[in-house]
Amino acid sequence: MSLLSPPVWAIHIASVTEWTLAVVLAWRLGAALGRADVQRFAVAMLPHWGAGLCVLAWHVTNDATDVMWLPRTHELLTLMGSVSLAVAALHLREWVRRYPRFVFAATAVAALTVGGFLLARAWLPYGGTRGAMIQVAGLAYVGFVVFLAVNRRWDREAFSVQAIAGYGLLIAFVVVTIALSIVARTVYRAPSLTHVDWLHGVAEGTMTVANLVLALGLRRSLRAVEGAPSPAATTAAA
Repeated sequence: MSLLSPPVWAIHIASVTEWTLAVVLAWRLGAALGRADVQRFAVAMLPHWGAGLCVLAWHVTNDATDVMWLPRTHELLTLMGSVSLAVAALHLREWVRRYPRFVFAATAVAALTVGGFLLARAWLPYGGTRGAMIQVAGLAYVGFVVFLAVNRRWDREAFSVQAIAGYGLLIAFVVVTIALSIVARTVYRAPSLTHVDWLHGVAEGTMTVANLVLALGLRRSLRAVEGAPSPAATTAAA
């Protein structure tokens, strides 16, 4: 019998599907704008996509302890994804133009951080890096949302307020998941959040809502760009 009920499975699959759609929309938005920096941003979303697939694969095994490489890979990809998004947000064209030294320094720190954790995971027991890895991933993601929101002040064509809100709502997902995990362990005496199906569904549903807001925001931005008259057409009309 599966640990997850059909509704919770549906919520999980919807979350990954929405993030996949968001990656495609971000790439198409970059192409429509003729901006490689936005397309690189879409590529930076791929590690989180891989992390979501790892979670789905682990749940298929009913969270079996003999395939712990799946959740460990998920956590590594989450770290890499959060750092990649923060770096990609800083490499949007206005950040590079306005604060090149800060962008360079932050990129170097990000590369050293990820490289350090990869080396630590290779040489240290898993428990010695897990907590710090998750915390750094969370901090990097918060930084990413801040960088993206600040970029909106200078650059209004790339990411709409709704898209930025969708990225930001994923922070709420993390907070809700931590809180409900505590409830699962203390109130229900369960080994993990996954073992309390309705709590698990509420937590994962938060991510589904966030990803939906994100995908709709990117779709709106893309439609606005595709529907705008080109400079050549405007000149010809004049």
